Amino acid sequence: MIAMETIEKLSREKLPKITVLAGEDLGQYSQAKEKFLKQIGFDSSDLTYSYFDMSAFDKGVFEELLVKSSFDFSDIQKNLAFLKGYKTEGNISSQDITEAIPKSLQDNIFDMTQLLLRGQIQDVRELVHDLRLQGEDEIKLIAVMLGQFRTYLQVKLLSAQGKSEQQIVSSLSDYLSRKVNPFQVRYAIRDSRHLSVAFLKTTIKTLVETDYQIKTGTLDKDYLLDLALLKIASNS
Repeated sequence: MIAMETIEKLSREKLPKITVLAGEDLGQYSQAKEKFLKQIGFDSSDLTYSYFDMSAFDKGVFEELLVKSSFDFSDIQKNLAFLKGYKTEGNISSQDITEAIPKSLQDNIFDMTQLLLRGQIQDVRELVHDLRLQGEDEIKLIAVMLGQFRTYLQVKLLSAQGKSEQQIVSSLSDYLSRKVNPFQVRYAIRDSRHLSVAFLKTTIKTLVETDYQIKTGTLDKDYLLDLALLKIASNS
């Protein structure tokens, strides 16, 4: 087997930063996985290495876990451990992730954005109310929303220039002076496809102005946020 021969040439010292082992034959895959872990002397207590078994997942579900974990490495590990305890048999499905992993602030803001774009203002108000009860303040909510809409605008403008997904990742990484996660770009491209550049610019302007008004104490912050959400919904 070519896989086995390749594994025999590996060593702990020469292991690439990311190594993926895959195969459709479960029997051969299991043998190869066992040999690979033995070959490199894998020790689960050694925190310099991490091992993810994505076989415990339905097709495409691991990507959902990445999004759910905000692409944060420690959150991915934590949620993986939680899912393994939640689903002891069978593959982990999209529904398992939805039911088992609590929603993050990013999740709630994404839901709020989708409700806004559909004009479901009452649902938006109820979600904002719940987030306030959880201790999230208006400035933080606006900051997360701004980050989301700015990313939408950036990928929209770069896509209009004919750039591929990979080129967009590279351009944003250069612009932000940090490595941008490719999955974040992929989902931003998908979610911004039906949004116009004009709408995104107006939305960002509204959020920036609202943030300034709240910080300078112009009016009540609850009122200012509600007004901003109404403006965004009316422009969508």
